[in-house]
Amino acid sequence: MNSIPHAFQWQSYPNKLNLGCGSDKRSDYLNVDRADMYVPDLVADVLDLAMLPDGKYIEIVAQDVLEHLPRTSTSGALAEWNRLLELGGKLVLRVPSLEGLTTLFQARGTFADHVSLMQCLFGTQAYTGDFHQTCFTRVLLNGYLEQCGYRSTTFDTRDEWLFDVVAIKVSEADRSYRDIEALIFKEAADEDFVCTAFRKLLKREPDDGGRNFYLTALRNTQLTRDEVIKVMKGSPEYAALRQ
Repeated sequence: MNSIPHAFQWQSYPNKLNLGCGSDKRSDYLNVDRADMYVPDLVADVLDLAMLPDGKYIEIVAQDVLEHLPRTSTSGALAEWNRLLELGGKLVLRVPSLEGLTTLFQARGTFADHVSLMQCLFGTQAYTGDFHQTCFTRVLLNGYLEQCGYRSTTFDTRDEWLFDVVAIKVSEADRSYRDIEALIFKEAADEDFVCTAFRKLLKREPDDGGRNFYLTALRNTQLTRDEVIKVMKGSPEYAALRQ
């Protein structure tokens, strides 16, 4: 169980969360947004909700949220939300569909159409925060959900370019990689990153050969930090630890 700061009285609010609520505040939810201009119930980053308790929520709504986060934060966000949900709890997502947008780009040929579709793909970029940093295919989103302890129960297309998805928490997420992914965007030394990856993912100190391999690949730009994580998580050693 995580340690819950006493400053925020989560017990006073419903056991459903509306993350990244913006102006769509709901009376029977705890409304969360990082922008205080919307006057949410809780001003917080949806990637770090340490002030909220484990396993206390029956539903989380996160519509038009994941695309605003860095692509490499997708798993971290889903894992954090998994922590908050009770087993069997429901996650309701809305995200852009790369497949749908690709089809629309091909079907609609005017300049005005493509300007509008680019906004759907990359956000309006008219104000701070309205930038899209990722997009999803059906395969990608289902893969992220399964990786983080969910099973999708409905997967619908809305307005030809959005996915509306409902998923159920079926297991606890493996959150060990969240510390590693956080280092991707920080100025940590490559060696610190590699050692953390070995400890968190493979549960051991790095051997000389493995450490040198990853350090050389990073320094020669043969692999990004995100790709190092993927390589380690794709290894037989990592798979054996999860059996």
